[in-house]
Amino acid sequence: MAEIIVSIAGKLSEYVVDLVIRQGQYLFHVSKIIKNLERKKEELISTRDDVQKRVEATNKTEKVNDAVLEWLNEVKKLIQEVEKLETGIETNSSCFQGQCSIRKRYCLYKQMHNKIETMVQLHKKGQFDTISLPAPIPDIEYFSSGNIVYFESTENASDQLLEALQDDSSFIIGLYGMGGSGKTTLVKAVGNKAKALNLFDQVVFATVSQTPNVKKIQDEIADLMGLKLNENSEAGRARRISLRLQSKERILVILDDVWSKLELEDIGIPCNGNHWECKILLTTRLRRVCTLMDCQMEIPLLLLSEEEAWMLLKKHSGIDDKSLSNLSNVARQVAIECKGLPIAIEALGSSLKRKPIEEWKAALDSLRHSKPIDVEEGVRDAFSCIELSYNHLKSKGDKLMFLLCSMFPEDHEIFIEDLISYGVGLGVCGEVESFDSARSQLRASINKLVDSSLLMHSEKNKDHFAVAHRTDHVKMHDMVRDVALWIASRSIDHNILVNLAKDLNTLAENGDINNYFAVSSWHNRTDRIDAQVDAPKLEILLLNTRTSLDLRTASFEGIKGIKVMAIISEGYRTSLSLPPSIHSLTNLRTLRLRRWELGDISFILSLRKLEVLDVQACSFKELPNEIEKLSKLKLLDMSGCTILESYNSKAIGRCTQLEELYVSGPLFHRDDTGIYPSQQFVNDVTLPNLWRYTLELGHLQTFGYGINENSSMRSLSLKEFDVSTFTASKMNLIQRAEDIYLNRLRGGCKNIVPKMVQAVGGMDDLTKLRLRSCSEIECLIDTTSHNDDDFHMDALLPGLEILELEEMENLIELCHGSTPHALSFFEKLEEVHIRKCQQLQSIFPRNCKLCNLKVLKIDGRGFSYSTVAISCTAVALFSTSVAQSLQQLEEISIADCKELRHIISNEEEEISTAFNKSHFMLPNLKKLSIHYCPKLEFALPSSCAAGLVRLQELEISKASELKYIFGNYDHEHHSSLQNEILSNLPALKVLKLQYLSNFLRICVGNYQPWCPSLRELSCVSCPKLSLSSIHLMVGSDMRQQRLDTGVSLEEEQKNHVTSTLERIEIRGFSDLKFIWSDSTPTHMLSLQYLQYLKVGDCSKLKHVFSMVVLRSLPELTSLVIQHCEELEEIIAENEKSQNQANNKVCFPKLRHLAVKNCNKLKSLFSVAMVGMLPQISTLHIAEAASLVEFFKHSSEDDIVYDEKIVLPNLREIKVTKLPNFVDICQGLKLQTMKAVEVMANECPKFSPISEAT
Repeated sequence: MAEIIVSIAGKLSEYVVDLVIRQGQYLFHVSKIIKNLERKKEELISTRDDVQKRVEATNKTEKVNDAVLEWLNEVKKLIQEVEKLETGIETNSSCFQGQCSIRKRYCLYKQMHNKIETMVQLHKKGQFDTISLPAPIPDIEYFSSGNIVYFESTENASDQLLEALQDDSSFIIGLYGMGGSGKTTLVKAVGNKAKALNLFDQVVFATVSQTPNVKKIQDEIADLMGLKLNENSEAGRARRISLRLQSKERILVILDDVWSKLELEDIGIPCNGNHWECKILLTTRLRRVCTLMDCQMEIPLLLLSEEEAWMLLKKHSGIDDKSLSNLSNVARQVAIECKGLPIAIEALGSSLKRKPIEEWKAALDSLRHSKPIDVEEGVRDAFSCIELSYNHLKSKGDKLMFLLCSMFPEDHEIFIEDLISYGVGLGVCGEVESFDSARSQLRASINKLVDSSLLMHSEKNKDHFAVAHRTDHVKMHDMVRDVALWIASRSIDHNILVNLAKDLNTLAENGDINNYFAVSSWHNRTDRIDAQVDAPKLEILLLNTRTSLDLRTASFEGIKGIKVMAIISEGYRTSLSLPPSIHSLTNLRTLRLRRWELGDISFILSLRKLEVLDVQACSFKELPNEIEKLSKLKLLDMSGCTILESYNSKAIGRCTQLEELYVSGPLFHRDDTGIYPSQQFVNDVTLPNLWRYTLELGHLQTFGYGINENSSMRSLSLKEFDVSTFTASKMNLIQRAEDIYLNRLRGGCKNIVPKMVQAVGGMDDLTKLRLRSCSEIECLIDTTSHNDDDFHMDALLPGLEILELEEMENLIELCHGSTPHALSFFEKLEEVHIRKCQQLQSIFPRNCKLCNLKVLKIDGRGFSYSTVAISCTAVALFSTSVAQSLQQLEEISIADCKELRHIISNEEEEISTAFNKSHFMLPNLKKLSIHYCPKLEFALPSSCAAGLVRLQELEISKASELKYIFGNYDHEHHSSLQNEILSNLPALKVLKLQYLSNFLRICVGNYQPWCPSLRELSCVSCPKLSLSSIHLMVGSDMRQQRLDTGVSLEEEQKNHVTSTLERIEIRGFSDLKFIWSDSTPTHMLSLQYLQYLKVGDCSKLKHVFSMVVLRSLPELTSLVIQHCEELEEIIAENEKSQNQANNKVCFPKLRHLAVKNCNKLKSLFSVAMVGMLPQISTLHIAEAASLVEFFKHSSEDDIVYDEKIVLPNLREIKVTKLPNFVDICQGLKLQTMKAVEVMANECPKFSPISEAT
């Protein structure tokens, strides 16, 4: 134990001695250590200054190494610490004379020693060989234009692009649009926004162009990612880029100006779809490129509206609201003539900036009257941009079709079939097997032009009344048309003249058409041509006029090479007289004469090369008996013709070479023998090569004739056709028809299948069957009238998709009897339309499957009848098992079914079974419309509601027994099951409930569905409806609300007014005293989107607005108030409210105000509120017996005579039956920017005097 103690004591004494020695060393070297500290600090500062100078010497193209920046920070921090230590040493200098403890002195010495060692180490680290490296090239932010102007078209495209970029299922996104429409600018801006939103870590941009250079594209992408490509081969570089793109970074690659399919893997862009962090956004002029590149999203960039074009032109030309009105008017017209093409607007605006009005007028004249040879300098860039798209067309045929489209006037709706007949006549397709092959090639060319943005689909295609032309018109942008004419003017072979102003006689006499390939004249005042036309190069001539045309003294001897001639009357049928020299046009291949009184047309027999003869809507004596001599004739169009003597169906039957035949209109009447033309025609015309035909035989009025892309290839309409008089061998036209319309069918057929089909000899190609007024038919299919052993029902009508039945007075059911063979008939149906079939009791068999049905319409009113005849007596439309098969159904429309109680039948066992199945009923239903079904109990069972995720429109009216939309059958145990289903209607946009006297709520029970997408709500005459049940469904996205007679507004004040309402119509609230009041909390009002407000038939209403509401109406443009007998003020005013009005414009966009039949209203607004109407344009006030003036003073003391009230945009005042109306504002004068039109009727005290400046 003693030895251990001795050992420990020895060790302690050694440690103490060593510590004392080391402390002694510090004490004896104080001065030396302090000097060394100062020296090392100065050395480090010197090194730091050198490094700092080298850093400052780097430019923006270099990036300082991170190690250098880190070293500088460490040095800065260390020097601060050393200086702080030096300050401490100086403060405690007495310590080193022994006036403080040894421990404190030792700590100071230790700190100095450590700092010196650290400074030595940092000094060594500061000997950098290189300070910086080349900086990575900035990404999309560097290239993006800060000058993008967002309009509706660009905003829509931008929103769609950003949405697609956030969609995990979209890997490649395509933006397509016309050259010069702003695609590049937009994608750069979208790239910036996507990065700002943190959707991507990097956004890189590369231009592809017409002739892609893979290495150049790889270099652009690599540079923007800061990636060094040391590999020489494209494949090696591609692998390097691919590795980078498949890193953890989220990268957006923008490929601009893509013209054809691009192999992404050759560039290094992974395209297997497994790496979603990298996305591709491409721009192209050609929509088909989006398809070739397998874009998951294809987004169009549309042209600008007229107002947007004007805004853009002002931006680039420097024109503003202070510019002279004459200059602004001309400039606005220039903007309109640019037809929404941004590059043209920007180019013209920049070139005309600060130019006098004369140059603006010259530019406008040039745009309106295309002068392609002298291209304005301002539009040269736009022309070059469009010409590039033209040059990219590889086929000469495509280019010629493009030039042909310029022959029509600006904004002309070009019928594609017209182009096809011209293209065939010119031989654009060369030698082809058939006319249909030529049509396919020419349609492909037109589609290429549309995809290249050189043509546009016409707005006419959206016209639902022009069914025959729905997708068959195209348009050419005015600027594109000018480029086409400019290109044609430089062509030796295809020079085109479009005449819009001069008389054709003058052109011919002056030799202005001598060297042209094509001439089109749209001079509507030409009614006589006497000239000797000499144009040896002319191949196509189009003449359009609104008057009669006399060519008898003209000569066609000088145009013997012409291949296409079209003489069109744009009015209704007038006289056309052709010259004898028409016989000399033996090279003519397409002849179109439309809407003329022709008389004798035997001259056509001289035109032996004729392939297309179109005499649509003409009248003539007869079809020449020897027309079969036109051995090359492939298309004959006599749609809408009136033939005065003989239509000569036998002659048509001998034209065995005919491939297309179109016959319709009032040309056929019953002959003296009592035979209807349908009988004779079917007997005579059995042409073996006839591939397309539209034949309307009889006065059918089927509304529309001719050829179009959507029509069936073979369509046949027959009236009073007797099927019993023909053998199957004579029914070739019926056998091959795809679309058949039978009106008043005769011959003893009580059904279509099997009787009609057997009599005809088969109808295998039939896809659409329309029957009207066929009183002999009792059912569509009768399975009891054949022997199953030798007859297969499923072989009949194998392709039928559309079924239309109208005025079938004896039709009882669609299918009579029962056999599995008949069920396949229903499986293929896609559309069923039934109108005015009064005896129809059963529509679909209980066990059929309607798995392809998309549209079901039952309407008792028909197309042209205003009566409410009953359509059918069916109690239900579908059995529950049939309803389960309706997985594709999109629309149900039912009207005038007096016995209908349910859409889906009430079978307890079937319903229970259906309820337990996993899939929902009607999952694709988008529209449900029910009108005048007085016994309807509810629309659908509540079990259906959960599956209606795509329902967008729901309209029910005049169903007096209806209590719920979604209800329960009278099975109590089942009702409890149905009530367990809670669902929303997420896609519902329109809900209209009108004249439902017993309607209570949407769903049975307490649950109400939520409708977050609702835009329009209409409730009319629903006296038992609680408005609170409607409010439970309305989400924050509602756009339109209509509250009508019978709905109480008392509960309205308790609920938040929907913020995105665009239209409100309040009518028929007899007890309503106010709509909004000053006591209404401001947080409950949010009407910033409201544009239209109509209040009517509210007999106790005192005022419409309070100041609370006025402050939230920035978009209101129209205000209509009618039949409010107690209305005293439009705005509830007091002194406080007038002061509020002076401080803020409350109606900044109100343009139209109409008030009628408000007999207690004395004025519209106070004078103090004139300033809140800066945009008011029209004031229509009628039948207000107490109205004295529009704007009143708060008191007579406030009147300052001869002062002015300013309404700068007022254009029209109309006052009617105002017995006490004196003036706009008594004592004041009205001042406007322009003269105001004042119309006064039965206002005895009013003198319409106004001052306008």
